[in-house]
Amino acid sequence: MQLCDYCIESILKSEESWDYHRCCVCFKNGLEWTASNLEGLDEAHPSRKTERCLFCSRLRQDIEKFAPELQERNGPIYRWSIRTLAKIRESLETIVVTFRQVPVEKNESGVSMEEVKLPETTFYFFPESQNLPAIEELGTSTNPEKNGGRQIKSWIDKCDADHPGCMKRRKAQPTSTQFVPTRLMDIRGPPKSDFKIIKTKETPVQSPYATLSHCWGKIPFIMLLRDNEKKFMTEGVPWKELTKNFKQAIKVARFLGIEYIWIDSLCICQGKGGDFASEGTLMHLVYRNSYCNIAIVDSLDSTGGVFRKRDPSDVAPVRYQPQERSAMFGTRAWRIVTSDLWERELLQTDLYVRGWVFQERMLAPRILHFAHHQIFWDCPSLSACETLPDGLPPPMDGIAKPDRRWRGRLQEPENGDGTLDGASDDSIDEFWRSAIRKYTNCALTKGSDKLVAMWGIAKIVRDAMGIEYGAGLWEKNLEDQLTWRVDECTLRERPSESKAWDLERPGIPSWSWASMDGPIEVPPPLTVVRHYTVTNHSGSSLCFQFASGKRPSNALKQAATDASKSELGLTTDMIKADTGDAEPELKTQWLDIQGHVGKGTLQQDHSLKKWILWVDGMNGAEIEAFPDLVPDPNQKEDWTQFFAVLSAKQVVKPIEKLVGDNESTEHEEPPIDDGDSSSYAHDILYAGVGILMKQVKDHHFHRTGAFSFRNASRDVYYKCLQATFGGEDLPSEMFDSTKGRKFWLG
Repeated sequence: MQLCDYCIESILKSEESWDYHRCCVCFKNGLEWTASNLEGLDEAHPSRKTERCLFCSRLRQDIEKFAPELQERNGPIYRWSIRTLAKIRESLETIVVTFRQVPVEKNESGVSMEEVKLPETTFYFFPESQNLPAIEELGTSTNPEKNGGRQIKSWIDKCDADHPGCMKRRKAQPTSTQFVPTRLMDIRGPPKSDFKIIKTKETPVQSPYATLSHCWGKIPFIMLLRDNEKKFMTEGVPWKELTKNFKQAIKVARFLGIEYIWIDSLCICQGKGGDFASEGTLMHLVYRNSYCNIAIVDSLDSTGGVFRKRDPSDVAPVRYQPQERSAMFGTRAWRIVTSDLWERELLQTDLYVRGWVFQERMLAPRILHFAHHQIFWDCPSLSACETLPDGLPPPMDGIAKPDRRWRGRLQEPENGDGTLDGASDDSIDEFWRSAIRKYTNCALTKGSDKLVAMWGIAKIVRDAMGIEYGAGLWEKNLEDQLTWRVDECTLRERPSESKAWDLERPGIPSWSWASMDGPIEVPPPLTVVRHYTVTNHSGSSLCFQFASGKRPSNALKQAATDASKSELGLTTDMIKADTGDAEPELKTQWLDIQGHVGKGTLQQDHSLKKWILWVDGMNGAEIEAFPDLVPDPNQKEDWTQFFAVLSAKQVVKPIEKLVGDNESTEHEEPPIDDGDSSSYAHDILYAGVGILMKQVKDHHFHRTGAFSFRNASRDVYYKCLQATFGGEDLPSEMFDSTKGRKFWLG
């Protein structure tokens, strides 16, 4: 690839900071076609593919994908802008070229441009300083046996030798005490031979093992079953019966010199009489203790394989060398990379939109991602790819860096101090909120896996924090945990209440985010000091009831130490005996709560694109609602909602600030009212969070959404938010005018 003369002259040599780009008709008349349009032209016109313009090709791809109706438009569709990023610390000087959609009222087809959303596209120019690969070095395949695999070996060797923050668990433990899975595939034999499945309890293993992340897909493939277990252990798994994915993954592991590989479908006994129930709870240990994870990111099923043919020019970054000095570029050579390379070519691929793979990606100490055009590398110290083998420059590292940082922390060997927090980094609370947001953006084939596919990460966080975990929530400040929000209200049926095989998830209560599908936002705690919180029926903090009983606090504090001990033996039988590795089972889905329950009406504000909960007497205070499901226009009960304030705080605002400044922010930590108003003039406002509910039987409710409010006056707060709807009609044992009514949330 390169840049076309048009883009060089009209953008890079222009003295303007912005202007309009060419139209689709101009695209068609030039050489800047997408890869799909060039298939079949490589033999007749071998130079055409390398002549594609990086800018025009990408823009045209987006038009074809997101707005094909604009392909006949004569006017400009994009406008460009160019600027220099401020240099921070040791970051490289960076020039940014951004393309944004031109706002046009209507196109030739009469479609409003508001209905057409073309993504903003950004390209970074970096000075040519990295040791970048030459096209001939990249090769025409991602198969390391064909391209030499020099880059793969370089990443592994540098990680082993120069990354003190990587592989901490393996370095911290003697080989004889390192965890190994129950079963492994022994791949030490001749190439293409039948490889045996071994039980590590019977055949001790002290060499490192690789793991595999892949999409199962819908096409049946070979699995370990009780019927073939003996044959696979004595005679081996027939090479000819292995899928393309498995054969090529084994080739990668052998290329790296690894003698064992763990593949879920061959190392966990599947089907009737299988042991997934016990082995599934150990998957966090399997991936966390692997030498390297091989990820097949570009295959929807077992037949796609690991390796891909490629045009090396699609991988090597485009080079731009000004022919004469310019104020913006000087005379240096520059390399050009799309800003979303990491997301577009890796995180948005078939594999990484799958829910099960989220914990595999976060827990594996290092990963080789085999993608469509190139290989990506991830470890706690470096995120890189064949395009940028020395790592992502800071402007491109915004998404990979937090994941990399937390991958390193999750690799910390257990030492009993019960913390994963860094000295000056994000808290573990923020990591969990981010993890839920990313995980719920992924999809699962079976809704019943919603919690178990996240348990590996949850267990590590639970052991570090020493806090009980149930159905996806933490017991500490449970009243805040219950107010998670659906990012986009689009569903009309709660998946946990569905009877469809792929949606149903028995045992998951409505108050758990796992009862829903789609992105979930977990808000941060309301404040350190609360003015009001609900309690359980005994007047204590909200808590879970577990089938096995609650662990005493001292046991929770020792959870990390216990986890460390469980990994110091080679036999997984010892680990299985420790119920702490199993996801906690709730004794009951119902949480007993005592608080003030009101009644309001949902209203949709189309202009602001949000929902409002309207409550009589709440003039002057806005309650923003976040319904879980789209209300049915024909069902009155969908619009008339019960609500309960779960947590609230007082915000003291000096009158001086109120005069001429009515702005409020939830991110400030304002003073809390201490009841003494004599020292200075002030006004008191209230902010809080809660849940929307529907009654399913006497005193029993299901969650239907969440809400938050702020800037509520004292009168409004006490009259409305602490007034129980119909409380006077409840029996005395179920209602207290001060504490509110007793109810159950399930």
